[in-house]
Amino acid sequence: MQLYQDQFSREHDFAPGTKANNFLVIASTQRCGSHMLGHALYSTGLFGFPLEYANPVNLREWEKQLGVSGLDNVLDLLQLRRTSANGVFSIKVHYDHLQVFGGFDKLIKRFPNALFVLLHRRDVLKQAVSFSKARQTGVWITGQKAMRTAPSFDYQDINQCLKKVIQDTASWRYLLAAQGCRYLELEYESLREDLTSGIRRIASAMDILLPISDIREITRRQADELSDNWQQKFVQMHKGKNDRLQPGASGVRTLVRRWLGS
Repeated sequence: MQLYQDQFSREHDFAPGTKANNFLVIASTQRCGSHMLGHALYSTGLFGFPLEYANPVNLREWEKQLGVSGLDNVLDLLQLRRTSANGVFSIKVHYDHLQVFGGFDKLIKRFPNALFVLLHRRDVLKQAVSFSKARQTGVWITGQKAMRTAPSFDYQDINQCLKKVIQDTASWRYLLAAQGCRYLELEYESLREDLTSGIRRIASAMDILLPISDIREITRRQADELSDNWQQKFVQMHKGKNDRLQPGASGVRTLVRRWLGS
């Protein structure tokens, strides 16, 4: 995986010395639009800079740059640099990253009374196709150098990505509800249509005055005709297969036990 190098630039730091007292966690899954939302929030100057600080690959680089080891030490120093002047520190957390925190309980302890934004996509198959492409090329964010220039259609990989996206989104929803967390849900497609309204919902939930009338998307879409072709091909192939989950199947029971922790 190629690092998104711009995230480490000191140009994105805020004035030092501001204590973080208001936390935002974007509860995300791969290719759900969290990069778009995070950069839009950062552009306002009011929400810190929500990035994947707990992503293991990013974390290792932060440890090198900051001269410390361990997620807690890295976050301690980042909160001194990436907290906006109004006291807001934000982070993007994929469901996988909970392992880095040591579990959901430790995440909510680290960011007390945080607002969680559960970001998801209406078209989960399109998300899965994007996920599969990114896994092959290593390009998760526009500007990253591709490790492989010609991704190929892989039915099994897309199917795995689709199941993972659905499972992780449902797991987030379960944890946030069961723990009584403050959270709101945003849909990627709705954000693309009206980004300002979505950010206003976040600002209102965090008691932040948003003096900006129009917030425009500053990242670039990666969807293309190839993605559409893959999506159509997957649907055609899947119609003749028997690996779809059925109500009451053992796979479903396993997922439920996983979410419940039993």
